[in-house]
Amino acid sequence: MTMRRVTLLPLIFGCLSVANPPLRAQEIVAPSARTLFNRATLVRSFVEVRDASFRADGESVKVSQYVPVLALVYGFYPKWMVIVAQPYVKVGVTSRTGNDERHENLNGLGDTQLFVQYDGLYSRNTPGGLTRLSGVFGLQVPTGARRFSTGAVGYTGGLIFQKAMNLKYVFTGDFEYTFATENNRGISTGDLARFNAVPAFFVIPRDPASPSASWLRKLYDRAFRNGAYLILEFNGTWHGQARNRGREVFHTGGTTLSVSPGIQYFLSRRFLVEFSSPVPAVSVLNGKQPEPNSTYVFGFRYLF
Repeated sequence: MTMRRVTLLPLIFGCLSVANPPLRAQEIVAPSARTLFNRATLVRSFVEVRDASFRADGESVKVSQYVPVLALVYGFYPKWMVIVAQPYVKVGVTSRTGNDERHENLNGLGDTQLFVQYDGLYSRNTPGGLTRLSGVFGLQVPTGARRFSTGAVGYTGGLIFQKAMNLKYVFTGDFEYTFATENNRGISTGDLARFNAVPAFFVIPRDPASPSASWLRKLYDRAFRNGAYLILEFNGTWHGQARNRGREVFHTGGTTLSVSPGIQYFLSRRFLVEFSSPVPAVSVLNGKQPEPNSTYVFGFRYLF
């Protein structure tokens, strides 16, 4: 079997899964990154850029994925919010066999994601901090283009824990599990589990710089007058093997761990820009699949 055939199945199923990245202030990459005040509307847009490659027996495949996402979040009741996310997917594939090189570009809408989050499982506010346990339930609805849609409904459930202290330090941990169902062709992309640990530190000047302060201190005051979060995410993903009419597709699924440094910079109290660069730490994939090389996430959030 040529490498072209070997990598075709994981590429197909990979496109199906990448079409619907998790809705990602303190977290950027982790799916629990949903921040909102009651009875308000949050708009978030971000782009996730991924590069992966595979090489064996003189043949190679490079996959570049660009996934812009538009997400709307609305707090419709105290401690309740609803989230709608719509991704658009663009995938470029370059395969080489000897001197033969092939290029293929695919693009289209991904499946729509709908979530409901409840922040009242446990909630305790303290001066300068809070402790909160939230529950989340979501649906992935097969509304996307055929090449990027799973063609089936996915069901997600999870828990999100958040601890904030002294108006500076924030820790978020979460676990979410998605149950994949079969589409009308008997294909399932496999269950998906995500687990994340996210420490964050809020940077903001405590007092305004005095007229005699150094230029560096004045620059610091000016740059961080609205504050910024410095973030280090530890992101883990387990993806079960895809199934075709009940049979496992071998070259699919696996476990990945990444360390994701990032920053969220507040341009105002309602508007922030964000950037993160996940670095692969562990990649244990089943069979022969493109290995992740680099990922970048950048975007903005605006609270109405």
